[in-house]
Amino acid sequence: MHPTSAGTESGPHDSTDMRMHRAWRQMCEDPRAEVVVGSWAAESELFSDCTGTGDVLELLNALYRAGNWTGHDALLAALLERVPRGGYDGEVAWLVTVRALLPKAARMARSQMRPSIDFEEAFSVVVGALFEVVRTYPLERCPRSIYAGLVLRTLTLARQTLGHLLNDAPLPPDEVAEIVDRRPVGHELGPEERFERLSLLMDATELQLLGKDDHEHIHSGTARAELLHLVVWAVRTGVLQPHEAQLLAGYYVDSDHRDGRTPRSIGSGGDRVRKARSRAVSRLRAADHDAYWLVA
Repeated sequence: MHPTSAGTESGPHDSTDMRMHRAWRQMCEDPRAEVVVGSWAAESELFSDCTGTGDVLELLNALYRAGNWTGHDALLAALLERVPRGGYDGEVAWLVTVRALLPKAARMARSQMRPSIDFEEAFSVVVGALFEVVRTYPLERCPRSIYAGLVLRTLTLARQTLGHLLNDAPLPPDEVAEIVDRRPVGHELGPEERFERLSLLMDATELQLLGKDDHEHIHSGTARAELLHLVVWAVRTGVLQPHEAQLLAGYYVDSDHRDGRTPRSIGSGGDRVRKARSRAVSRLRAADHDAYWLVA
């Protein structure tokens, strides 16, 4: 049982966001939480300027905004060390960590929406996955890149859960591991960009959209990445069928990697391919682009 389901008042129609907000507010107002944070400050200099849970969250957010990933990871590690303690001490550390990653969870939920799964259901699944990942995070085995590890594990678990709801086949663990281990050529990525890249590669691999060089060359901000983001979203929202997305992803590639094929060069089937691609492009143009930019 996680902190949003114990000791908080809730109604039958409360959204996940409302329950999280209520649980956080109640913890911030609980004098016991101040005592817990005070004990952390006595144990570690990392919490020396913190007198309550709000201070811990603000410190995490400040480190994130500054791009101080070393300090951010150190504070996350200190919180994750305290989660297994159990009792109210562990509960406070658990909820503070989840609350810090809630904006990322909301973005992940938007990216996982389907025609049959609205934001609330996707967000509920992602938040549930986040609570589980924070509770079970293997800190001793994975002491570095903690932020990236938390969000990637959360996304993987959420995708597995949503895949079962949709009767989809999620990526096997060995394929996920292979994607994680590959690095883009010539680019050192920060944790946020690394997660965005891995998330895109996981989606594109599942939908069979990747070219032979995409694992090595794709990274955030490139035209190729933007195209893949767009066609993944289009499949998730029912704008395109998977085979149409594959057609577009295989045609619109960087000029350095295009294989030179044209409708004329691939024979009598070329005209059918061109028309199918044209229909897919037309549907993309007619789609709700405001909805896409909410996810992107």
